Amino acid sequence: MITLVRADVLLMDAAIAGDDALTFALGHEVVPGWATFREALEPVRDGLHADPESAAWGPRLFVAGDPPELVGWGGFKGPPGGGVVELGYEIAEQRRNRGLATAATNAMLDEAFTDPLVDAVTAHTLAERNASTRVLEKCGFEFDGETVEEGMEIWRFRLARPGA
Repeated sequence: MITLVRADVLLMDAAIAGDDALTFALGHEVVPGWATFREALEPVRDGLHADPESAAWGPRLFVAGDPPELVGWGGFKGPPGGGVVELGYEIAEQRRNRGLATAATNAMLDEAFTDPLVDAVTAHTLAERNASTRVLEKCGFEFDGETVEEGMEIWRFRLARPGA
């Protein structure tokens, strides 16, 4: 089981300050390496600072285990546009292969599809078969094409609202 913690400016400030500060702010231990894309923390925090309401479709911290610990993060890359919202995720290397990414993705899908404005959810991976593509397939996503982002080939996946 995984719990999604909606990250606000204060939690993102703590994340930027380091794992000790985040442990204190979150109230749970933090698994080292929970965020490999640390360069994304500041822009995410800045976006929340500029628009605190954007937290509804922003970052999530993934808490799992007994005792609970922060194992990764991800979330939505903005509000739905044209009925579509994009999600992303990562799990600390030492907690991978335990179903946590799948659980986090399913929890975000449940959250997304509670909003009647969301008709579909998308996600992107590197253009290769890997653990992320397997997670998306286990969650019901289908390959939706290839694109280029920041000079890299990326695979796009899509999941339509169940029953749509």
